[in-house]
Amino acid sequence: MNGPASRRTRLLGWAGALVAVVVLVGLGARTTPTSGTSEDRVYALAGQMKCLQCLGESVAGSQADIAVKMRTEIRAQMRKGRTDDEILSSFADTYGQRVLLNPSGDGVASLVWVIPVVIAGLGTVGLALAFARWRRQRNDAGTTEVTDEDRALVDAALADGANGG
Repeated sequence: MNGPASRRTRLLGWAGALVAVVVLVGLGARTTPTSGTSEDRVYALAGQMKCLQCLGESVAGSQADIAVKMRTEIRAQMRKGRTDDEILSSFADTYGQRVLLNPSGDGVASLVWVIPVVIAGLGTVGLALAFARWRRQRNDAGTTEVTDEDRALVDAALADGANGG
């Protein structure tokens, strides 16, 4: 199955994957408001902060007293015209970096962003090399030369089988 049908199938697979990636990037690229005092902006900012009283919950999803107070503080800072970065920095200064769900990209914290990308890249390269080696081995297996000695062994086995051996 190495003909035009196989190539067409492969191309359709890659085209489908490309369409899926474009759709997912488009969905992920929706923007949240970065100015004003809308509830969408409050919850977008609150979603970037960890509830310090809850386990594994953001300030946006928590109804704990501290989360409610933090959302109120976000609204107050928004009314003062502060930017998202200023608001997040204010909370990090008050509660420490542990309050932020998205670590900063500075210093050692940048490793949180870099290491997964490096691992994914190395994994992709490793898979590509493994598939190339498997394909080469499969192709090499089909090109084995038959020697006169091999033919003689097969003929002897067939003759032996025909004689009831």
